[in-house]
Amino acid sequence: MKATRSFLIVCFICSFFALQAQDFPSEIWHEGKIVLLEGDTLRGLVKYNLESDLIQFTGNNKTIKAYTGRKLLFFEIYDETVERYRQFFSIPYSLNGDYKVPIMFEVLVRGEELSLLCREAVEYQMRSYPYSMGGTYSSYVLVYTYYFLRPDGTIIKYSGKKKDLLYIMKEKQSVMKEYIKESKIDVDNRSDLAKTLIYYNSLFDKT
Repeated sequence: MKATRSFLIVCFICSFFALQAQDFPSEIWHEGKIVLLEGDTLRGLVKYNLESDLIQFTGNNKTIKAYTGRKLLFFEIYDETVERYRQFFSIPYSLNGDYKVPIMFEVLVRGEELSLLCREAVEYQMRSYPYSMGGTYSSYVLVYTYYFLRPDGTIIKYSGKKKDLLYIMKEKQSVMKEYIKESKIDVDNRSDLAKTLIYYNSLFDKT
């Protein structure tokens, strides 16, 4: 037992330091393109920071230019950390309850009735050690905040609670309640939330 426990501890420590050394998507350059407010398209390397709403771009001349959500319409990157393309749009929104300003949102799902948006941030958090080791440790983690976009441009910040999700989907609330239960949906899980929204939008198909 002692040997097994020691082995698990060593494995955890190795994986812990590997995670600590891992770069977050917002910390690296990605192949991509940005579309400026004036309509110009720039292709090259893109680096983003949604917390500061700052997008950096560099092309063949290696000069780095910085843009905020007020200067952009859209940008797209190929994120090698997840091996897929990601798209971000500048949409007017009030983060602090003040007047609306254009800020960048990642679009996870586009729908006729509801679209799923996301903003990410790197946070410093305390966590408990697994394997009954006891104690806590601190690390930087990537956290997501989700939003729903209605066709009229209204953006609703999502709390991560099932009752709030059902209220947002109140036009099909009874159907969605059954779907979430039968499909064992984790309403705070990124992929489950996307799957749920795709199903919700399918209920309005005119065909």
